[in-house]
Amino acid sequence: MASYTAEQAEALLKPQFDKYAKFIDDEVWAEVEGYYHPNGVLVHKDKEAVYGNKDISSYIAKFAEGTGKSVGTTTNAKYEGTGDFLIITADFSSETEKAGTVKGKFVQIWKKEGDRHLIFHDEFEISS
Repeated sequence: MASYTAEQAEALLKPQFDKYAKFIDDEVWAEVEGYYHPNGVLVHKDKEAVYGNKDISSYIAKFAEGTGKSVGTTTNAKYEGTGDFLIITADFSSETEKAGTVKGKFVQIWKKEGDRHLIFHDEFEISS
């Protein structure tokens, strides 16, 4: 089982993550759905969880409806990986139309599927 340095994990995951984040900002939900594993789980820490890529993209779209158009940034990103999994943990801040600034942190575990990785576990919490 291969283990990755932080630099290797970032080189593999960051380009995929950046494309995914742009689709979120641009509200292209069909593309967002394609980044989630069919058996993926989205966890809003201490609140609820959603299972499956279709329900996850619907949940994110509904969340975005409530906050309005947003532009997100990530900071303090740490990348790691082993075997078929790449992981990113980071803080986020989204400037939103209806909810002001929304801040929090997240962890995503991406699982290798074919020639790319898909989000298998996505957990976030909102601090403000």
